[in-house]
Amino acid sequence: EWLQAMAIPNAMISSVLSIIHPLLYKAGIQGIEKLKMETALNNSIMERALVVWPMAFTNISLISNRACPLHCDPHLSGNWYNITANVGDHSSCIMSIPTLGVELVYNPGMVVAFSGHLLQHGINAVDGNQHYLTYCMRDNIHNYLSISRCADWMRRRNIGSS
Repeated sequence: EWLQAMAIPNAMISSVLSIIHPLLYKAGIQGIEKLKMETALNNSIMERALVVWPMAFTNISLISNRACPLHCDPHLSGNWYNITANVGDHSSCIMSIPTLGVELVYNPGMVVAFSGHLLQHGINAVDGNQHYLTYCMRDNIHNYLSISRCADWMRRRNIGSS
């Protein structure tokens, strides 16, 4: 039910990736399509989830009503973007990315794309309901599915060729 209720917001997050890194978006969509074909034969529960999975990302993480200490995400690929979205009814939230010397005002409705593998990041605790969704792709899933690795950063020269 949650996945169906989140279909439009999840598709919007995925569309952000299609703009900022079209090659990674295409690799993600290819991975999801292969997962759909494979699970149709082997896993009816996952097959039902993938029918309403409207995005290129293979993973969603949710953190609710707590701080997220400074960390890196070693299970993600260094030159792939993950996208975080902040929802809730709070204020005074700060996303810290000390590797860049940046502290972002991170209020509800904000979306940030960056390499969670390379850039240490964290979010402070605030009063009110706070929910952070992180969308990412796992390298091991793409390897398992034999998806060609989108191993390059998005560059201006890639825009016309994607």
